Amino acid sequence: MTSETFLQWDVQRLSPSDTVVVSDPPPRGETVVGRAAWDTAGAPSLTFDPLPGDPAPSLKRQQAVREFLAKHGVEVVLVEYFDFADRWFDLLRSVGVRVWVRGHGVDLSARLRDSYWREVYLRYAAADGLIVPSARAAERLIDLGLPRERLRVVRCCVEIPPTRPATPVHPRSRQVRCVAVGRLVPKKAPLLLLESFADACRADSRLRLDLVGDGPLMPDVQRFIDAHGLTNHVSVHGRLPHEQALALIRGADIMLHHAVTSSVDGDAEGLPVSILEAMGAEAAVIATRHEGIPEVINDGVNGLLVGEGDVHGMGRAIVDLADDARRRRRLGTAARQSIIHGYTEARARGTLLSLLRLPAPARTPGGDL
Repeated sequence: MTSETFLQWDVQRLSPSDTVVVSDPPPRGETVVGRAAWDTAGAPSLTFDPLPGDPAPSLKRQQAVREFLAKHGVEVVLVEYFDFADRWFDLLRSVGVRVWVRGHGVDLSARLRDSYWREVYLRYAAADGLIVPSARAAERLIDLGLPRERLRVVRCCVEIPPTRPATPVHPRSRQVRCVAVGRLVPKKAPLLLLESFADACRADSRLRLDLVGDGPLMPDVQRFIDAHGLTNHVSVHGRLPHEQALALIRGADIMLHHAVTSSVDGDAEGLPVSILEAMGAEAAVIATRHEGIPEVINDGVNGLLVGEGDVHGMGRAIVDLADDARRRRRLGTAARQSIIHGYTEARARGTLLSLLRLPAPARTPGGDL
């Protein structure tokens, strides 16, 4: 969970002076407790240690939450992840707070293959509202049987850096820097991305790739790089603090993202924040037609799209953009405008505060963009 920057944004930026945090291990036993990256920025917090087997909250824990919410006069609760909400939904409804539930990737894809979770989600028709990151995710829940009027699409937001300086087009001798950011898991398809990049390198030796992320596929990634002679072309950074990953994104010519629906468990992306960050930074993005990605990328206008699993199509797109700096610049400029018009902090904050029926804070850390 520590990689989910939107959780920190909820706490630190949405309504920082009026926010409290309850942190409890979600399904599968993961926890934010004790992780240095979980920064509540001084907000009052109630945290529970993980328990073996991840049982339902005990009566003692339920009472602690009741008392915590009452002590701080909580009127509305935003629960992150549809699957995690199952642990607390009935209690929250019983104490009279407004309850909004927000879903993201796995809980809006792989979980929907499981009859248990489908039944759980139908209970959320009684919530005050349900928030999803894309229209595709909303339609999936409507098909499940949740009422359309309960669903709201709220896009993620990103900081927008200063405009890139207008530099002259470099000669062909200049390296072309690509970046890919994401956990090394099946739905991110790092091996397919590397296969595309290897194809492109055979056609253009100037290409370099910064690969940011860690996960269970790291050994396979390292073996692929060694086996295909990519050690001089690919830098594997592992998991980086967000600021360092963002610096690589903002310095790249091209962002690569080969998302697929996992054949292992059906897990899929929502709308990856790294793509939005790259677009805001005027990088040319090459991504797959996957879940919410085509809702922000208009192929050929503000980025390029290929089909899921289309290794050679992505490789050709990399080569084409590497060879055409002016086209990269056009795509990047259009991408930045897309983010300015639909994915700023001010827009996301205003939408969420309106839905949650909360007043706008007098001041937000760092100001609005």
